Amino acid sequence: MIRIFYLNEAQEIKWVKLNNPETEIQDFQNVIWIDLQSPSEQEKRTVEELYGIEFFTPQEAAEIESSSRYYEDQRVIEANNTFVVYENKFYVARQVSFILKNGILFTLRNNDFKAFADVVRRLKTMSPGYITRGTQIWMMILETRIDLDADFIEYLSRVTNHISKKIIRDKEYQEEILLKLTELQENTILIRESIIDKQRVVSSLLKSTMIPDEEKERLRIVIKDINSLLQHADFSFQRLEYLQNTFLGLVNIEQNHVIKIFTVVTVVFMPPTLIASIYGMNFEFMPEIKWTYGYPLSLGLMLVSSLVFLWYFKRKKWL
Repeated sequence: MIRIFYLNEAQEIKWVKLNNPETEIQDFQNVIWIDLQSPSEQEKRTVEELYGIEFFTPQEAAEIESSSRYYEDQRVIEANNTFVVYENKFYVARQVSFILKNGILFTLRNNDFKAFADVVRRLKTMSPGYITRGTQIWMMILETRIDLDADFIEYLSRVTNHISKKIIRDKEYQEEILLKLTELQENTILIRESIIDKQRVVSSLLKSTMIPDEEKERLRIVIKDINSLLQHADFSFQRLEYLQNTFLGLVNIEQNHVIKIFTVVTVVFMPPTLIASIYGMNFEFMPEIKWTYGYPLSLGLMLVSSLVFLWYFKRKKWL
């Protein structure tokens, strides 16, 4: 799918979805943004040939080398960003490619990101002449995505608070809690890597001569927001580590308590077992075998020996 955003004679932003890009794309003037969402190879090739650009391949977009994340020359800026999206009950990282050439922003993505939907919704309500070039839209996408990243970090913090209170209040040490803590750690790492990726791109845009000064002021604010989010993400990860260690420590205490109970029970029943074993021997000459009070005496010895050990353990406060 290809959507073209352009300015009409009244400087209002209009957009249209192209059904036949090969013939329709040339009919638009004052284009400021071309958004390709899950395009076909033919649609992608049509845009590349008409505007003289070349999108990153999926393999290139996924690479971590700096040349694959950001490239700039005298005519064009190319960048890749990682966006976190919820898919199939998991949060995953998906790549978005940006190209800026002659004031036109080109975006290539294979997912329906909320940041893009929010930007389109904002564009519909803006006054004529407020947005006149693609760099402004790129700034809006970055700002919106940073706000969503902040919301996601706040969500992770709320879930962490809930689990922390659950552990302290309910004293539940189930395997599901440990798995949830591990999932929160993975999501925190994922969002942190995504924010660092944006930090790298924004820092490069600040140095670019193709970005107007008014957009650079907005980028400086974005950098401050990014640094704040990174600090919050680092704190959240450290907190999750502390909570995980606390959980494992409480599990060890609970296991030690159970093991102590089994140990006490074993020791308490050892003397009666010894006495029963002695009198269970089949030797012919055992004085107490034919004694009238032998059986009650052996039961008494068993009971007294158990009570003695119980009294000792209680005195030591092991029970």
